[in-house]
Amino acid sequence: MLLTSIFSLLCISLIFLSFIPGHNVKLIRSVSLFSSAIVLFLSCGLLVQFDCNTHYFQNVIVFALGDQSLNMTFSFGLDGISIFFFVLTSLLIFLCVLFVLDEHLLKEYVISLLLIELLLLLVFSVLDVFLFYIFFEGILIPMFLMIGLWGSRERKIRAVYLLFFYTLVGSLLMLVGILYMLSVVGTLNIEYLMSYDFTLEEQCWLWLAFFYLLLLKYQCFLFMFGCLKLTLKHQQLVLFF
Repeated sequence: MLLTSIFSLLCISLIFLSFIPGHNVKLIRSVSLFSSAIVLFLSCGLLVQFDCNTHYFQNVIVFALGDQSLNMTFSFGLDGISIFFFVLTSLLIFLCVLFVLDEHLLKEYVISLLLIELLLLLVFSVLDVFLFYIFFEGILIPMFLMIGLWGSRERKIRAVYLLFFYTLVGSLLMLVGILYMLSVVGTLNIEYLMSYDFTLEEQCWLWLAFFYLLLLKYQCFLFMFGCLKLTLKHQQLVLFF
């Protein structure tokens, strides 16, 4: 499956890059460009193979941990919306890698970019709401490092703490909504949740819990004014984030 190949390639690339000496810039550039380009190519393959005549999840893969008695299975798949975000993420990360090849601390920079790519692709393909929450919040870690180390403004440290604080606080509402769905439905699998008949009031409150975090994450809420001070030296990366 292409999804498995993409995730495996990114994990292998991250491990390989972590063992490359920082002074070996040529090898770091080659590995980062090769891995991001192959991921983009495979993502385009997913788009070409996608069947637009069905609304079901496609390219579904299931990972099971332990034996069947533990019932620990994690599903990944793509629908008609997430497939475009999947390809867009692959394209933008590839372009970002191209723009930072002359940056100092290149090894750490490309590792952060590829880690963000891996987490984003997992966000857009995971079929479990709790794992979606974990991956979504996990993006904060490499973003925190990138803005703190490669930010171009003097108040970058204060700005990155504001980003981390407001996003973390906003995520608590989403966590409450996720726990509520788990208590009501008994599972956090998206396919089961889509078939469950929530009341209109429940839908409104759950929408508010999820959308509030998205407002904070993308700086559309009033209390995120401090995060407008965030910037990176490369304006292309600013547009991406």
